[in-house]
Amino acid sequence: MATRLARTEGLRGLSVRSVAAAAGIGATTLRAYFPSQALLYRAVAERAISQVLSEEWIRDVSLAPVDRLYASLRQFLPTTADRHSALTIWFERLTLALGSDANEEVLEMVRSGHDESVVTVTRWFTLLAADGSAPRDTPEVLADRFVALVDGLHLSLLLDKGEEVLDRAEATLRWFAEQSLTAPDENAPGEDGQPPAQTLRQ
Repeated sequence: MATRLARTEGLRGLSVRSVAAAAGIGATTLRAYFPSQALLYRAVAERAISQVLSEEWIRDVSLAPVDRLYASLRQFLPTTADRHSALTIWFERLTLALGSDANEEVLEMVRSGHDESVVTVTRWFTLLAADGSAPRDTPEVLADRFVALVDGLHLSLLLDKGEEVLDRAEATLRWFAEQSLTAPDENAPGEDGQPPAQTLRQ
């Protein structure tokens, strides 16, 4: 209920009282589960991540590793249909968390969403590594880089109203997936039996 309310009314309309009213229960009853607004916001952030992100593709070993990773990471971008509402909520959350009238509860929500995203993407890279696909760096470092990248893509999508910008964002995610994983033969020994020279990385 709280997640749906945040999506339809925006974060400014999200409170223990408003969620209780929408659920048809007393605010006192809801406060037994969420004693503070910060805890409610944290729960909404974590629930939003878990609802949106599926493990279906990352666990599909019939797909190539890069395809598994790209399909999983693509979930962080909005679809054409929900682009406006998704980006509006994203921007509103940052404004309320970091603006001149910063709201500590929303800031906690942003932190929680960020942390949950990093944990999820770290798990995906760890799963790929366990299946034999060697990440080019530690799963934690790659997850941090991805979250920074996707925030930048969200900003581009918000500022550029053109339809092709989503295609460019998808192409950027594909590039990231390809650059994050070692090519299948990259670690294979050369003709002299020695490992190949380390590829120069930006």
